[in-house]
Amino acid sequence: MTDDTTRPTLRTRAARIRVPLIAGAAIAALVGIGIPLLLSANSTRSDSASSNRALVDRTTTSEVIGQVSTALTRVFSYDYTKPAVNTQAAAQSLSGDAATQYQTLLTALQKKAPNQKLTLTAKVAVAGVTSLRGNTAQLLVFLDQSSTRASDKQTSTSAAQLDITAVKHGNTWKVTELRPL
Repeated sequence: MTDDTTRPTLRTRAARIRVPLIAGAAIAALVGIGIPLLLSANSTRSDSASSNRALVDRTTTSEVIGQVSTALTRVFSYDYTKPAVNTQAAAQSLSGDAATQYQTLLTALQKKAPNQKLTLTAKVAVAGVTSLRGNTAQLLVFLDQSSTRASDKQTSTSAAQLDITAVKHGNTWKVTELRPL
């Protein structure tokens, strides 16, 4: 005599076979889709990282930081008795949109500064190159600036965060874009 409760039915045998087949098909589909996506993402990431020389070219990265820091210090420091110094510094260090933006700022400053006997002292606190590709560099710059009005002996300090684009012309890095953050 056979016990029907211990003998698997055809339905349960089919279910036992079907579950692994469905799971196997799902895994195969995920692997089939996932591997190409993973390879594509990895290749894009490595292309992007390998083309960013800021990660590997310390000499050029230092050169960019040094020249841009010097330029920003000269351009954003201002003495109301010597306005030509800023005009000359801007002509040497800025081009494109940065030159246009700076000229607007300088014009407004030159109107106020003589009456207030205003001087500004700028100093780059920290600068870093976030991207260096070809002759173009992206920098993040933290700039400290103090202003003194001799007219009322008031001094104030401010800080700025700037996203800078610089382009190399010959041996000189010129700031082409200034974006406050």
